[in-house]
Amino acid sequence: MGFDETIIHCTAPALCGIKPACLFSMNGKVYSDGAKKLHEWQPYFSKDKKFFVPLKKSDGRFLFFVYDKNLLEQVCAKPENRNYLLLKDYPVQKGFGAVLAELLHRLAYSENFPHEVGLFLGYPLEDVIGFETHGAERFKYLGFWKVYGDKESAIRRMNLYKSCTETCMKLLSSGLSVPLAAKKYKLAKMQKKEA
Repeated sequence: MGFDETIIHCTAPALCGIKPACLFSMNGKVYSDGAKKLHEWQPYFSKDKKFFVPLKKSDGRFLFFVYDKNLLEQVCAKPENRNYLLLKDYPVQKGFGAVLAELLHRLAYSENFPHEVGLFLGYPLEDVIGFETHGAERFKYLGFWKVYGDKESAIRRMNLYKSCTETCMKLLSSGLSVPLAAKKYKLAKMQKKEA
């Protein structure tokens, strides 16, 4: 899979405004081949408050955190999520920027993914805590994440993410760029709501 396909495959729901963030790994060669494109795309996406954060890992891979600032701020502002992040020693009292900086620091410098990353990726708090408590056991459903709480709601959300990714991959293979594929998906979604 090339750079553009990897970006769409791994981040379409965040780029299209239906998921607060996506996280994936990319080898250094693929990243260096596409870094110029990221630079070209960033002005387009930053107008919509969507950002790419590549974090270089010690093994030469890049960990990408791609987020929709508006959606991620909403996740972090929920009282139950704020309390959870406080328990995980996030500087919640200093605001969203400080919480995001702490997450990025942990992603860049920790050997293991911090369990709370699921919250930032839009997983329900109940499922994040369920995974911390039970690990790979006692879950009700396995999809993009392990579901310990509301299975039906989680499946609907996962199906939305899957549909978004599939649609954007088709748009990309039809010749559209990554920004145009995301834009076309969002326009179609808005038109569907208005109908």
